[in-house]
Amino acid sequence: MVVATAPDVLDTLADCLESGDTMLAALDKVAKASAATASWAHHVRQTVRADASAAQVLRASNVLDDDELCLLSAEDPAAVASTLRAVALRRRRSVARVRAIRWGLVAPFGLGALTVVLDPLPHLITGEDYVWPVLRGLLVLLVLAVAVFAALPAVLRRPRVLRLCTAVPGIRRLAALYGEEELVTAFVPFVDRLDRGEVRAAGFTAAASLLAWSPLGDALRAPAPAVASPSGPLATGGLELLARRLSLATHLAIVGGMASKRLAERLAQRGEAIALLLTARLRLVARMGAYTLVILFSISSLAGMIARGIPGMSLIPGGATSPDEKQLEELLKQLQ
Repeated sequence: MVVATAPDVLDTLADCLESGDTMLAALDKVAKASAATASWAHHVRQTVRADASAAQVLRASNVLDDDELCLLSAEDPAAVASTLRAVALRRRRSVARVRAIRWGLVAPFGLGALTVVLDPLPHLITGEDYVWPVLRGLLVLLVLAVAVFAALPAVLRRPRVLRLCTAVPGIRRLAALYGEEELVTAFVPFVDRLDRGEVRAAGFTAAASLLAWSPLGDALRAPAPAVASPSGPLATGGLELLARRLSLATHLAIVGGMASKRLAERLAQRGEAIALLLTARLRLVARMGAYTLVILFSISSLAGMIARGIPGMSLIPGGATSPDEKQLEELLKQLQ
């Protein structure tokens, strides 16, 4: 089981390692922040051996999940620090994305609750039970909301779900956008430390493992040397294999970063832009799906009401004639 680790803790640990601290010294500094970080540092410190590198300690301490361990292939502290920052960034984006989608679903669920309350109102006229249908509907809605809100983080990162999304028309665009976000995030820790516009070959391997669910992963598993300044017309070196699968904006970010020797910065900027766009689109899709369900439920409820008829309201569509109205009609016929 992966030990819960806040992104801020990973960032602080990365800063300490990058400054030249050993893993033990970095853990001591992290432990001073609070009781929670002290407990976390104690857990990690139990896996520290005299001859273990920072990467080996992080692997053994179980503070990173399988996807994040794909990025942890380098052994030098500076590379490990970059990887920890990338992991912290992925976690922040994931939390922000889930929070945005949840807030986007509040209004549809509120409208659904209002529909559940208003649906059995005709029962008050007919004398049927009103409270139980409302309580039953609200209970079902509550269970559905809890299931959606609780399962959302796991569903958004499950490889099988993501692979399925790549085959669904319309949704595959969102999956491709998420794949690009993961790609640029995975490459940043492996950009040459002097930022000569190069990505080490290990970056392709890490990105291929991270994107095993995506067509980008298949392209990355092809032989790809370290990205160097090429003579090709697209100037993307090893990334030339991905040229047809990347969006124009991502492709231009890579070309511009290599030309300006600021590849890591350009990749990070492009990753932030993709994250904002993807979050907005996912929130919109979630809202549209939820509102569609509410509308379908309302139409079904209205159709059922018309089919059943409302006693005592014969003047409106679907209204049924009450016994009193029938007696009055018979009396009028007799008088005629």
